[in-house]
Amino acid sequence: MIQDGLKSAGELVSPEACVIWLHGLGATADDFVPAVPYLNIPADLKVKFLFPQAPVRPVTINAGWEMPAWYDILEMLPERKIVQEHLEGAARDLHRLTQEQIASGIPACRIFWAGFSQGGAVVLEAAVNKAKYPDSVLPDTIFALSTYQALPVERSSDLSGLNFWHAHGSYDDVVPFGMGKKAFESTEAISGESQWHVWPMSHEVCLAELEAMGRYMTDRIGSAEKVG
Repeated sequence: MIQDGLKSAGELVSPEACVIWLHGLGATADDFVPAVPYLNIPADLKVKFLFPQAPVRPVTINAGWEMPAWYDILEMLPERKIVQEHLEGAARDLHRLTQEQIASGIPACRIFWAGFSQGGAVVLEAAVNKAKYPDSVLPDTIFALSTYQALPVERSSDLSGLNFWHAHGSYDDVVPFGMGKKAFESTEAISGESQWHVWPMSHEVCLAELEAMGRYMTDRIGSAEKVG
């Protein structure tokens, strides 16, 4: 389950916005907790951060070693051959966790999904293939970090109100640059807004990226307040 080992950053009595951030292959729910201060999000916006933990499972491309993984990767082609059922299960759990935040009083327009590498593939799948997930709900923005779209769009969904914010390293030697760009081009064609950002880095996040991500998030929360 996606909530096993769920971590949060900061304790807010009445949070008004929420970021659900999924880690990459082999990492843990703690991986991006230290990144939160570098987003520079004003405290008065009352943003809650949730960091779900992927289940531990054997990963074929890593000689079957068990590690935290949202889904098994069978081959690197470089397009990944994956266990589709694992990815779809993670996407369903992400929608379920998002519904729980809405039930707690946080509106969807103040919820954000972020995912790095494998975690990014999960948030992209949950968004672009929303139509195949019962009781699905979309956040305001998807932050797709150093990632790729693992499965094609199977059914048409209305994503005109959804924003995508892609970031990739120009020297990424794990998820090739072209795979990240292809994911951006896919969301650009079907969403309300899709942005593409590139930094001179490998398979990682950098300070400038976190600061830009935080500025965009702050602006989106401000826009939601004006609408509300």
